Amino acid sequence: MKKLLTLSFAFVLISSFSNQAHTDINFYGKINVSLEEVDSKNTNETEFQNNASRIGVKGSYDLSSSLKLSFQIEEEIDPTDLRADGDKVFKERNTFIAISGDFGKLYTGTHDTAFKQSQLKIDLFNDTRADIKYILRGENRMNSFVGYVSPDLIDGLNISINSISQSTGNGESSAFNYSKNDIKASFAIEQNIKGYDGKRFSVMLPLGEIDLGLIYQSSRKLSSGKSFSGHVVSMKRKISDKGSIYIQNAKSDMRVVSGKQNSIGYSHKINSSTKIFAHYSSLRKQDSNDYITFISTGLEYKF
Repeated sequence: MKKLLTLSFAFVLISSFSNQAHTDINFYGKINVSLEEVDSKNTNETEFQNNASRIGVKGSYDLSSSLKLSFQIEEEIDPTDLRADGDKVFKERNTFIAISGDFGKLYTGTHDTAFKQSQLKIDLFNDTRADIKYILRGENRMNSFVGYVSPDLIDGLNISINSISQSTGNGESSAFNYSKNDIKASFAIEQNIKGYDGKRFSVMLPLGEIDLGLIYQSSRKLSSGKSFSGHVVSMKRKISDKGSIYIQNAKSDMRVVSGKQNSIGYSHKINSSTKIFAHYSSLRKQDSNDYITFISTGLEYKF
């Protein structure tokens, strides 16, 4: 019901404000697909893979000189088989309405949690088979969601707070976020989100020509009280005006026993909207005899 209300209100905004001088409405999207070879103990196959391709519309309306109303409707699409979610053509992504001003930003709908956003794009293989969601818990997009982002409390530091309604009770996700002079850091806490509590510390540092990212996380399963920890280390270096190479290591027991994920990739920018890439990733479970590898080449186009 809340999803329907959010979408209905957003469409009302489009029709009501589309002719207003202070309204800004944009359609956008991204196509990201790859040809992927998957090799494990029991299978070897090659297939086209959709990497969270999407389309969306977003807009904003100036209610006054200091108050803005905004919205976003975003859906995942799958160019490989036209089915993004089982038999469904579309799969909901961040879809919300928001009001913002000097007090910060208040929004409701479906959205990535503050805990998920605290990874600061350290995951260099996001939306692919080497995404950290296959190793770490907490990469959640939730509905029945109310969020708040503060203005800067001090230079470069703000807070993000989420309240989330679930069948298992209300959950909370919050983060302290810092960004200044190319240094980014975040400390996030979540409580009762999909049956887990968690804490995550993330930092991104420029070290000469290398961008270094670090994540350390602990999570506790509420039903058993069992705790897990994990980490991610990523490094990216630009090797030409259009090319970058990146490597990533992740380790945790949260998703798989003795999970170890190692990945390396290269991307080449063709123009401002198009790039090609090649990835190699391995996911090892329990011991070196239980693993799966992915080799992929792909294309990303933004519009």
